[in-house]
Amino acid sequence: MKKMLLITVVCFTGFSLFAQTQKVKVLTYNIHHGQNMKGVLDLQGIGNVILATNPDFVALQEVDSVTRRTEKLNQLQELADLTGMYTYFAKALDYEGGGYGTGILSRFPIKSGITLPLPVSKGIEPRAAGIITVKLPGDSLLQFASIHLDAENNPADRIAEANTLVEYFKQTETPVILAGDFNAIPSSKEITTLKQIFTDATSQMGPTFPADSPTVKLDYILLHPKHRWNITGARIIEETIASDHRPVLCELELK
Repeated sequence: MKKMLLITVVCFTGFSLFAQTQKVKVLTYNIHHGQNMKGVLDLQGIGNVILATNPDFVALQEVDSVTRRTEKLNQLQELADLTGMYTYFAKALDYEGGGYGTGILSRFPIKSGITLPLPVSKGIEPRAAGIITVKLPGDSLLQFASIHLDAENNPADRIAEANTLVEYFKQTETPVILAGDFNAIPSSKEITTLKQIFTDATSQMGPTFPADSPTVKLDYILLHPKHRWNITGARIIEETIASDHRPVLCELELK
């Protein structure tokens, strides 16, 4: 009788732990304000990538919002209409009658969202991180952030931006996914700075830019804290036309 009881408890505990694991699929994509490699505005091409990969969260960079450059389209809403996902737009700067920045698409309702300004030198294009909090189906909370670090040749601003992100997230007890175009190679100080608290889910991936013939890795998906995550799949999507970056997809388990 005692042996049967022990087996029952062990089985129940194992099932409980398994049930708490939440699968999460993440895509990050610099969409080049919706302009493809042929110089044509084509949000449908971006939408097709998202639909084909079926992610739970999408981090988007170089997103226009009702700018003259891109026909006054609300690009994030257009993509939401195509994919059926929830949105958050983080405006980094005013541009041509509208805004320009990073965006997020989420399969799950967004509980809250903030736009975190990132430090840059005077005269350099402003940058901002979009950060949302969602409740996953198992009731776990998750923070998801889309970032686009500075693109100038001087890495000092990117290092300052990386430090700001580390300081912001290091105290949180909520699991975090940080995704985007970091404009830095894996061996750079910027990435090393972020790895103080983040794990690179894309560490085995090769170049992501330019899309037609990539030579450098600029796009990443990072996780915090390490002990809460399993990486079950990671790949670069071989899309060469829709944008000047290739999209990156990761399949994760949140423990």
